[in-house]
Amino acid sequence: MALSLNATSSLLPYLLAPTLLKHADTPSGDNVTLLSLTTALLFLCAFFLLNSPKCGQYVKSTEHIVTSCLGKLETLSEKLLLICASGIVVRWFRQRGDLKRSSAPSKSKVEFRRQTTSIGRFSLKSETATNPLLVTFFAALANEPGKNLDVDEFQTMWGERVMRKHERFRSRVCEWDNRFFEICPIDFDDYVMLSPHSSTYRVDLQKRIEGMLTTKLDVTEKLWEVRLSKGELGSSGAISKEKAKKLREIKPTYTEETLCLFRVHHVLADGVSMSVALGDASDEANELNDKILQKINERSEKIKHQSFLQIIIAAFQTYILFFMLGSIKALAHQFWRMWTSSNPFDEILSNSSIPAGRRSTTWGDAASVDEVKQIAKLLAPQATVNDVFVSCVTAAIERQLIEHKQLAATKLKRNDESKLNDRNNNITIPSHINVVIPVHLNGGILPPGQSLGNKIGGFVSQVPAKMPFSNATSAARLRQVSASLRSGKSTPAPLISWMMAKFCSDYLPETVAQTAILKGNAKAVAVISNVRGFPFQVHWMGRPVEFLCAFLPLPPGIPIGVVVQSYAGELSFSIDADMRAVPDADSFAGWMMEEYDRLRTEAGLEKAQ
Repeated sequence: MALSLNATSSLLPYLLAPTLLKHADTPSGDNVTLLSLTTALLFLCAFFLLNSPKCGQYVKSTEHIVTSCLGKLETLSEKLLLICASGIVVRWFRQRGDLKRSSAPSKSKVEFRRQTTSIGRFSLKSETATNPLLVTFFAALANEPGKNLDVDEFQTMWGERVMRKHERFRSRVCEWDNRFFEICPIDFDDYVMLSPHSSTYRVDLQKRIEGMLTTKLDVTEKLWEVRLSKGELGSSGAISKEKAKKLREIKPTYTEETLCLFRVHHVLADGVSMSVALGDASDEANELNDKILQKINERSEKIKHQSFLQIIIAAFQTYILFFMLGSIKALAHQFWRMWTSSNPFDEILSNSSIPAGRRSTTWGDAASVDEVKQIAKLLAPQATVNDVFVSCVTAAIERQLIEHKQLAATKLKRNDESKLNDRNNNITIPSHINVVIPVHLNGGILPPGQSLGNKIGGFVSQVPAKMPFSNATSAARLRQVSASLRSGKSTPAPLISWMMAKFCSDYLPETVAQTAILKGNAKAVAVISNVRGFPFQVHWMGRPVEFLCAFLPLPPGIPIGVVVQSYAGELSFSIDADMRAVPDADSFAGWMMEEYDRLRTEAGLEKAQ
């Protein structure tokens, strides 16, 4: 009798599912009935399938049903009710499932488990087959002939300096529950590979980077990998020909280079944490940690010397003006942009003949940090280094849209019907576009001893795409961009976005989380990140690191990603773009630097030799 009851109860969700889907497919129906059936299905899934070996698969199918039903519900209240019900039940189901699955078989010996961060899990939920959330970066080292960094030396350096200190590099995502890392012994042969050095200047390396950005990494096996190669100094393009020439003049014995090309899944850590890991790998790790502690102490001393009145005023500004009023302002701006903004690249992407998932990448040197600060000070006193390059990116985006429009006009003139879609002729350049600015919640600093993580938020800012007057200066664009970014920074929008991502990761089904991030990006055209690198040149096992460069994984729905990074007083950039939006990233980079040259000219500065 008990056995029969158990079998019958386990079949109830399966019997209910076809009825629900049939009702959902009906053109018109009772939404209350639809909502009730879906919620009932979720609860049956949680209560009756908890002991079933296929319960995990059934949760995924239930999430699919929930997503289908969301499109059928009409009112916002019904949709929110269904999302909350599904999130609570699925979270309860998984928590109860931990008790049943604690003894689940593992692929190899597991030392212990650690919990993944909510933002890390959010990256797993929001990635797609054509857009895995992988951070790709390289370090280019200069060395004397025959003294390249080999696999054995890299294993010694990375194992002793990084993996012993940061256990996440010895981790993988638990196969049966992505809320946990499994810390286990690793075989370096699975992580470190020797590759042929790039034979064609920049071209081979670009193709290799594009492949690493778009090829999924099995996170239940490993979270990172690196490819080592060696060749003539400057031959791969990781170190530019100009920089290689200067280096030969300063150090004639350095005639070869070692390229370390990494890719790391975002579930492991954010960009700031990865920068910390690279610093720990360097010979100057202790000095870098001392500088971080010095900055932390300076902040603490500044707070200690405040008077009681200053503390009261600061508390009022923080809790009343910043958090309370700032949150209202941030949410109002966000919802307004979500409902009113458009992405001019959407139509271009949908009508392109280029397959989805193809990337266009490039990188290069920009200018010295001091020069960019001087330009910002002269043209827009409140502008920052990041503001300058956001302004340059917006100018390049306008130029890219002009190129698409001209191409469509050319095809129309030639009457090339095989290549022209009539809708391509409707490309418009809006006066303003949205961009996403990532913000590290710890101020870009990870104190020594703190574990790696994903303390990253962000805000959407509306910046000019097309200036209202044909004779508008580049300085005028910079001032508008700076004012818009200051408005976003004056609110707790990055913290709110981090909390929303955490909520989506912990409570919402995977497909709903993907929809949430698409909506949250507010039709943004680009994501522009500023990474603060090391203030001086570092060395790996005695070899100078001449160039560091990271490529941003594209968030869902955003076609352009730009990273501006500093290293040893110099600024560089990288571009990772959807090839349908930016067919030639080198041209896009050229337009960025043309805008920078105009800013430098308007500031009255001469080009550095």
